[in-house]
Amino acid sequence: MNPRKTRIASSSPGRVRIRDLALRDHHRIEQFEAQLRRIEGIQELQSNPAAGSVVVLYDRARLDALELESRIDELVDRVLATPRSPARRSLRNRANRIAKVGMLGSLGASLALAATGNKRWHALSGGGFVACLGVHITLHRKALLR
Repeated sequence: MNPRKTRIASSSPGRVRIRDLALRDHHRIEQFEAQLRRIEGIQELQSNPAAGSVVVLYDRARLDALELESRIDELVDRVLATPRSPARRSLRNRANRIAKVGMLGSLGASLALAATGNKRWHALSGGGFVACLGVHITLHRKALLR
């Protein structure tokens, strides 16, 4: 018995579906498809990155199903062994993250300052909270106005 977990979700003559959650990464699924295209006898590839799935249509006369499945498992292992390049967050996502951290920090500071009776700094930290909230709402205005 093979200790490796197979990624073959389904197999029928001339058709194999590969599914692995790691193939949801666009870069990895593109690498995988490029490797599959090198195999003679593969006629068509249909990928769905959202599901992490690739359907392989192949010529049954040119490729043995068991051999193809074995090669596919090896290719998936090879592609998944390559380290992922760290995804850089968009400016919008980074600004939103900073705004959310700012809201949490300023809200905590505002509540602590209110508890100590320091009205001036409480008002300033509350203003910081409102400013960060404004950035957050601006970034999500389309979702809020649906």
